[in-house]
Amino acid sequence: MKKLLDRPGCSAFLAETSVEAGEPLDTKIVAAIKRCDVFVLLWSHHAKQSEWVPQEIGIAKAIEKPIIPIVLHESATPTGFLKGTKYLPLYRDPNKGLNWLQQHVFEQATKKEQQSGLAWLALGAAFLWLFNQDARTR
Repeated sequence: MKKLLDRPGCSAFLAETSVEAGEPLDTKIVAAIKRCDVFVLLWSHHAKQSEWVPQEIGIAKAIEKPIIPIVLHESATPTGFLKGTKYLPLYRDPNKGLNWLQQHVFEQATKKEQQSGLAWLALGAAFLWLFNQDARTR
């Protein structure tokens, strides 16, 4: 999954591969959730029984991150904070689901890059305006 999502302007955080041995999991995971634009959750029987996953979902919800639950098994129905959230049933058609996920996440990354570019453009325009105003008063 990480390979599918890692592209220019877009990176995935997986605790298993993104945290080095000896580093504190909790602070790394919380920091990654705070930095992310989209919280993509792989929901399975293991996730349902995990001590960490409900906390991670709670953190993402508390800071209002968009959450995309991806259900890996038909019998792994989302519970708790995810109840009532539309999920991607990857088990039905994995290729179609992964294509949708890639497109959606990359669209979010592209929008963010465009917004960031527009912000820099606006900042540049404001700077030029101030510079011109300063030049007129001299």
